[in-house]
Amino acid sequence: MKKVEVIVTNEKEGLAKITSYPYRPDKKRYEVPLYKVHVKNVETKHIHEFKAIRFGVKRTKAKEAHVVGLQDEQEHVLQWNYITTMREMAWRVYSGFFIHRDSANPLVGFGSIGCVEICGVGEWNRFNTLIKQITECSREEEVGSKELAKVIYKKATRPKLKLIP
Repeated sequence: MKKVEVIVTNEKEGLAKITSYPYRPDKKRYEVPLYKVHVKNVETKHIHEFKAIRFGVKRTKAKEAHVVGLQDEQEHVLQWNYITTMREMAWRVYSGFFIHRDSANPLVGFGSIGCVEICGVGEWNRFNTLIKQITECSREEEVGSKELAKVIYKKATRPKLKLIP
């Protein structure tokens, strides 16, 4: 078994349009940067690149919209778990933070609350397939149970809240 690192960089790579979550009055949309995410084979040092939403917009009925997401440098072992908001499996970073799929087109994305969301047509499947290939595991659950995948967040500054008119 081999280890893999998922590196959430602070390198911006385009833009995404999202709604706030969990409260989405009038489906207002916000603009957030896309960031480069690298999947690195620890043994060979080979890196594969993806684009992802890193920061989301949280809004509740009691609190106005504000940008959320992990901005400090940190590392966590990934686990393959059910994410209730998506009603499917995803990589749990810790608590309510996940790495999961986004819509195929980040310009028509859905609500985001600070998880890392892998963007692009077929990219979520490519991301997971790559992790399994590198670790030589047949299932994501096996990667998680053997603690073969680690996520590394590079320090980043939360972007300013930008409502799209």
